[in-house]
Amino acid sequence: MNVHAPSTVLADHGRRAHGVERRRGRASKYHPALVLLHWLLAWFIIASLLFGFFVLRVVPNTDARKIDMLEWHMGLGVAILAAMLLRLVVRWRTARPAPAGLGTPASARAAGRAHVAFYVLVACMVATGYATGLLAHLNDIVFARNGAPLPPSFDAYPTFRLHGWIAASLAVLITLHVLGALWHGLVRRDGVMRRMGWGGRRIEGD
Repeated sequence: MNVHAPSTVLADHGRRAHGVERRRGRASKYHPALVLLHWLLAWFIIASLLFGFFVLRVVPNTDARKIDMLEWHMGLGVAILAAMLLRLVVRWRTARPAPAGLGTPASARAAGRAHVAFYVLVACMVATGYATGLLAHLNDIVFARNGAPLPPSFDAYPTFRLHGWIAASLAVLITLHVLGALWHGLVRRDGVMRRMGWGGRRIEGD
């Protein structure tokens, strides 16, 4: 008689469930974990962009508060990268709805590419921010608090200028994403926004 431990049975069942979900391919809604990460990242990214544009940009590096501000901004950047990587794994492992376009195959493809662009831009934002931190020795100044002053300006670093351009591009993409969601919700009223909510999720073939 072959008796399996409960933990082994549950793990095996989880692996089979993931396999079935991925084979079926489409779901009525996104996975709850993906929904949570979506809204969490939305707040994190918007907060980071607004803080960068309207606070960090206008506060001079000679201001004593700037180091605390940079610590918060850089820490949030690390959290965004971790959440994005986790979101990528969950997205790959679970079934999801078809891309929501404007009712045509071409617009659906564009919507799918926009999601890829989000991942690329966020990854580039973190990479250029980290590169600027290395060039400006911010790990020692901001996190180790070695007492050294900040550089007079970050504009001397090409990575920082690129960081700003990527941030502007990401802000434009987010604006288009919000406008598209409003168009689906207020004009077409096709229920697309409900796909990024909790409850009532079904996998194709259930």
